Amino acid sequence: MKKKLLSVALALALSLSLVLPTFAAEPYAPAWFEEGVTLEDASYFTTPLTAIQKDGKWGYANQYGQTVIAPQYEYALAFSEGLAAVSKDGKAGYIDPSGKAVIALQYEDTVSFSEGLAAVCRGGKYGFIDKSGKLIVPIQYEYVYPYSGGLAMVSANKKWGYIDKSGKTVVAPQYDGTYSFTADGLALVHKDGKWGYIDKTGKEVIALEYERAVSFSDGLAAVCKDGKWGVIDKTGKEIAPMAYDSVGAFSEGLARVSKGGKWGYMDKSGKEAIAPRYEACSGFSQGLAAVKKDGKWGYMDKSGKEVVAPQYTYAGSFSEGLAVVGSAGKYGYIDQTGREVVAPTYEDARDFSIGLAAVSKDGKWGCIDKGGKLAIPMNYGAITDFVQGRAIVRMGSRYGVLKVIVGEFTDVLAGAYYAKPVEWAVGRNITKGTTTTAFSPDAKCTTAQILTFLWRAAGRPGADSGELAWDKELVAVTGWARSKGIAVPADLNTVCTRASAVTYMWKAAGSPEPKTTAAFQDVPPSADYGKAVSWALEQKITTGTGNGSTFSPGQGCSRGEIMTFLYRDLA
Repeated sequence: MKKKLLSVALALALSLSLVLPTFAAEPYAPAWFEEGVTLEDASYFTTPLTAIQKDGKWGYANQYGQTVIAPQYEYALAFSEGLAAVSKDGKAGYIDPSGKAVIALQYEDTVSFSEGLAAVCRGGKYGFIDKSGKLIVPIQYEYVYPYSGGLAMVSANKKWGYIDKSGKTVVAPQYDGTYSFTADGLALVHKDGKWGYIDKTGKEVIALEYERAVSFSDGLAAVCKDGKWGVIDKTGKEIAPMAYDSVGAFSEGLARVSKGGKWGYMDKSGKEAIAPRYEACSGFSQGLAAVKKDGKWGYMDKSGKEVVAPQYTYAGSFSEGLAVVGSAGKYGYIDQTGREVVAPTYEDARDFSIGLAAVSKDGKWGCIDKGGKLAIPMNYGAITDFVQGRAIVRMGSRYGVLKVIVGEFTDVLAGAYYAKPVEWAVGRNITKGTTTTAFSPDAKCTTAQILTFLWRAAGRPGADSGELAWDKELVAVTGWARSKGIAVPADLNTVCTRASAVTYMWKAAGSPEPKTTAAFQDVPPSADYGKAVSWALEQKITTGTGNGSTFSPGQGCSRGEIMTFLYRDLA
């Protein structure tokens, strides 16, 4: 029994015990920055603060449009690892989100922190400091790149090499150019016009013999010799012959290749999965790739079957199940079967992200949902891509930040039916999320979860004010549930059905006698959950399913649905 409780507790921990997010009140309403603030060069909003410019100086504002750090700097980079690089009166240093200079402004140039270290410049040379401002790597290099995977690229005497985080030289500066080490453990380097690969000890694992090459990915890399491209593995073995005019990056197991002016695809064994026969093609996304034939674009699957016949003047990549397509200078969206979900009527259109896509008409931008319904009015002169549920918008000369999510949950749009219930439940400490940025509203809700939600909503009876360990919390939850007459199942990880949900809620409310009997076709009068369903209908917790004639008692509930039931019952 103890082992079962622990397994349930571990599952609960993922969905009930994470950091409490903060919340914005108005869905899809921008928070406007003060007059005169511009974000003209900003491609997206950054957290916790974003850099703003006013009267030629830079400062920072929060997601509510409030200026937190007054514009006063010559440059202000995004916050990274809790600090932001800024420059004032020709001197650069680092500030925290309160605006305090944590590392005094004393350098000629500063770069954002990465892996706990940041590059700083003095006397035209670069070194690295830690977050306390201590110099870790002496200021001696012509230029450096941020640390990645424990190594940084550095330049001396116009040659490039690598150092570790202590400043020790791992690969002496000797190359004309270097690239970061990839997950495959190799880095692309070149010298005297020849390209090859080294490992983290500096050993040239693949000799510098190619005219051009690209970095390794998934154990493979494209290389060029005698004007033709092929593919090699990490040992340097030729996987695909040097027979192609071009080889693209692998995407979903296939890479674009061209030969004789035609494009096709190669698999990871080097075999031509789809012989070159198209005028152009894209990488695969969500199982489909855009291909061009006779001047028109369509889509094919990985077997080479044309799923969507070439008919468009533009075909984008699939994102969240939809792709932008263009026809006669207008843009719309199709699904993976080729069905036009949104007819080409917009002047411009972007990929879907968190269920929304920015579109423009008559010079104005707004956002549509996946059904093509206008979710954000076409009021804006510009709108950036959504990052962490936020986008920068411009109306006339005024800039603002548009937040479209609840808290930090990127999967809970403020316009969703369960948005307010989730906000309420988190505010009441009834639930938190499956991660710090996800609530998983469409995931099925387990019995353990709904009982814990109800127990917390009841004030955590039997527990003191402090946090309980997972297993102890579950013991308190099940003990409380039994005291309410709830038949606690042996397997608490089972999906909670609609019948069980209203039964648990009814019993938690004291099993009140309903005044009427619900007349759902699929709820027999003798059903043990009948009174609970009638009570839930009276309390307007549910109105049934379909056209209202059924209740669907055996249907599993999602987390979003359970939050909605609880909100209607208890808010």
